[in-house]
Amino acid sequence: MGQISFPAFLITFLFLGFCAPTKSSYFGEENWVATTSDGTEIKFSQLEKEQLALNVYAPNCAPCQREVPTLNYLSQEIETKFPTKAIYMVVDPYQIVPDLPADASWGEAFSKAKKVMEKEKSDYKIQIPILFMKHPFTIIPNSLVSGTPETLLFETRPLRLYYNFIGSISEESKQEEIEKDLKVAFFRHQFGMGL
Repeated sequence: MGQISFPAFLITFLFLGFCAPTKSSYFGEENWVATTSDGTEIKFSQLEKEQLALNVYAPNCAPCQREVPTLNYLSQEIETKFPTKAIYMVVDPYQIVPDLPADASWGEAFSKAKKVMEKEKSDYKIQIPILFMKHPFTIIPNSLVSGTPETLLFETRPLRLYYNFIGSISEESKQEEIEKDLKVAFFRHQFGMGL
């Protein structure tokens, strides 16, 4: 009884190799859809990128606003040096518009949120691309995104979360300080940008 024949071992090995679990999504992010400010719809699972970073922003969030110089710096570097990656700032239109009824239409929420973010973009010199998230994305306690700022890192094919930065990546405002910040170095490492 203590011996396994080679054919039995080989069959078992092949069976386990082909039946191993595949990478998959755990939070329904493969269904996430966003809209650009010009109204173009983006389905994240169909973007031709290997990795995505989504920075969750809110206008009434001081750490979010202080993080903007770092996001602008990282966005420019990713755009120029890492064509297989992308970083976006994302907002939930239903949560960034004051006094918006929960049953407001997407069109109304998007239109009002766009005005809010145009002011934020001007006031805080946001250069990173901004996307307006559609349901089922939401920011609520005890969910994937429970507050702001938060930066989600995804692999694609299939789209799945592999790391979640809670809090700002860095609140430094000068490029030389951003470049020296250890949290920025950690982000770069996690996002495959080297050190």
